[in-house]
Amino acid sequence: MGVKTVQFEETDGYVRIRFSNGVTNTFTTEILQSFCDAVERAKTGRRGILLYGGEKFFSNGLDVEWALTQSRSEVHDLFMTLGGALLQLLEYHRPVVGAIRGHAAGAGCAVFLACDYRYAAAGRVLIGKPEVLIGVPNPYYGDQLLRFLAGDKIASDLIYTGRMIEAESPVGRHLVHEIGPMDQIEDMARDRMFSLLKLSPEAFMESKHMRLGKFCADLREQMSARVARQVEIWCSEEAQSRLHTAAARLKRN
Repeated sequence: MGVKTVQFEETDGYVRIRFSNGVTNTFTTEILQSFCDAVERAKTGRRGILLYGGEKFFSNGLDVEWALTQSRSEVHDLFMTLGGALLQLLEYHRPVVGAIRGHAAGAGCAVFLACDYRYAAAGRVLIGKPEVLIGVPNPYYGDQLLRFLAGDKIASDLIYTGRMIEAESPVGRHLVHEIGPMDQIEDMARDRMFSLLKLSPEAFMESKHMRLGKFCADLREQMSARVARQVEIWCSEEAQSRLHTAAARLKRN
């Protein structure tokens, strides 16, 4: 049996979910579906999710080289599965606390931003949405989530430039709740989870719904149409040329 790319561990009334797909922790449809399955499992009898990744990369986003081998309908499934994964986290009725020791780019950044509390290691830990630099737009749900959290000014700058920023930079601090040493950041996130578990589950659930209910409803209403447009751009001749160039560059690195 192969190595699990999404690890699931039950402990102390909550679950730990960790992406473990090699160094870069990139996503395929199968990996995202495994993640959705793990979040679904966490709905029964568990009071929260701790979300972790790897040391160098929390996740470097979609596996572009793999995605370029997929048919148009399979690319559509990929983006719909990613959107579904974000909605599952946002609509999960208990706390979700994420901690990154390494970079979170593109879809990896979006998954991290879907956590209720976000912890990041100090130093050169980069977060951002670089999609525009490889010839495709930031997916609708990632765009809207970044704008929801950071505001239009910061989000537009990050989305339009595609630049990656250090989590502990002034801009990065709009997106994370706390910065800490790499060897302590996951423990810091765990301590936050323990404090959240002391709250009334019903009170937390209603508070989270008031914060995110309308936002999630709007995402659901628009997602199908926006994904269709995303796929149209992704499959265009210009985007394919840029994506192949990007995939070759990422492979060399």
